[in-house]
Amino acid sequence: MRARILVLTFVLPFAGLAQAITGLNFREWYNPDAEVLVTLTAARFSSEYEVDYSIQTPAQPRSKYTITWERRDSYTQREGTALTQSPATNHETEKTLQGTWRFPVPATPWLLVLKVTNTESKTSWVYFERIDPQFPTNGWVQKNQQKVIEKYLILNQAYQAYAADASPFYVSAYYVDFPPANPPFSPEAALADRFMFYDSTFRVVPGQPFTLKKPGAYLFQRDTNAAEGFAYIGTRDVFPKFSSIADLAQPLLYITTPEEFKALVAAGTDKAKFDKVILDITNDKERAKNFMRSYFRRVELANQYFTSYKHGWKTDRGMIYTIFGLPDEVSVNDGTETWFYKNSRTRFTFVRRGSVYDPEHYVLLRDKRFTEVWFSTIDLWRKSRF
Repeated sequence: MRARILVLTFVLPFAGLAQAITGLNFREWYNPDAEVLVTLTAARFSSEYEVDYSIQTPAQPRSKYTITWERRDSYTQREGTALTQSPATNHETEKTLQGTWRFPVPATPWLLVLKVTNTESKTSWVYFERIDPQFPTNGWVQKNQQKVIEKYLILNQAYQAYAADASPFYVSAYYVDFPPANPPFSPEAALADRFMFYDSTFRVVPGQPFTLKKPGAYLFQRDTNAAEGFAYIGTRDVFPKFSSIADLAQPLLYITTPEEFKALVAAGTDKAKFDKVILDITNDKERAKNFMRSYFRRVELANQYFTSYKHGWKTDRGMIYTIFGLPDEVSVNDGTETWFYKNSRTRFTFVRRGSVYDPEHYVLLRDKRFTEVWFSTIDLWRKSRF
């Protein structure tokens, strides 16, 4: 179910569709204040491909917008083919439209493209979902009769898993604390996250309630020998935010010295000790408050956008988003995503390295040339001048 990941569901201001996907700026996809909010959720079954969509227009009624759908066969195709059929409508309000597209499983990938246009400002946004015959997701999870579009499930709450038939799911649980991404100048990425040995397994019957008891990654499969399934993390109910003092230390890894980070971890749940470390970094109470509020807002957004089998801030894209913020330009191609920051003239390129655990996992192309911009940006954070 791809919209849980929200990757390859892109949004951008755009004057017309007669332009290749590769030539567009998808910056608004990562903007929490975007005028139009869209999720596209995909699942592939034996003979049918489903894409659930949700379109929200928080600022004004949906009647102020037009919605069109088309097909494109590549990222470089300048014009698409309008879809003659119509999707099923599942839910509709003044500012929300939800529905489902169903297609035969294709022999080759293509793009389902959505255009939403504000009829008054004439601003348009384009979103797309890749219809991939090899897409591994073959089911979904529901709560209170609604599909879960996030990549996380709350511990000790009841959910149901579903697929095209009544065959059971076999769930592999991994309780390992996956490491955060290395900085962009590191000679290599962090050691590959390994799923060779699960910590426990259990069986889930479609439609029957289940609960997750421990934090970790959970892989749902019908056939454990096939590269098909879908994964969530199990987490506490405050996620994607962090609330406890003990949880705040780890995301601060990127902007602290080894000694400071060690002191934060050692503080545990002692707020006074934790606050002292932060105050020693910023040298001012107001700057410390602003620093913590701003930094953990970024961490929250990274968790919202990039969580997969581990917290979003730990991923390569989540790390860059946390430190550098919303990119000025985001461009995509088949298998790559590039972010550009104008002030520092810095360009980060990510390459898709998907798996059954996360079909949209992206890895940063690291380079030593990022060393200076990284440490200068960290210095701004520490001085609360971001």
